[in-house]
Amino acid sequence: MAIAGKGGKLKVGTNSVTDISNWKLDIEVDVKEQTDFDSNGWVEVLPQLKSWSGTAEGFWNVASDTNGQKALQDALLNGTTVSIEFNVNGTNKYTGTAYVTKISVDEPVDDNVKFSVELKGSGALTYA
Repeated sequence: MAIAGKGGKLKVGTNSVTDISNWKLDIEVDVKEQTDFDSNGWVEVLPQLKSWSGTAEGFWNVASDTNGQKALQDALLNGTTVSIEFNVNGTNKYTGTAYVTKISVDEPVDDNVKFSVELKGSGALTYA
């Protein structure tokens, strides 16, 4: 059964990041080729290192969201990690530690100011 996205959240530590309307999480594993003469002409691979990254978008609110958007901005400026939580709904979530690698602020003359952030995981990502 599909899950409606309206129950999602992005958290820094235990604090929700306000005004986020979309987040995306990418989880990957590198593979190395392990083909030999016994592979019968087929490429064989073995999983190696895993990695994850995420992005989020919403409306700019750095000035008043001191424990969310500003905490992400401070982490980028100070080169520190954040504990991050991607909530799918009230039950399911992914958690890990990440570096903030990019923040973008988009200010169009005819629309709301938008905020986006890119994160690169450092260490394991867990799912609960």
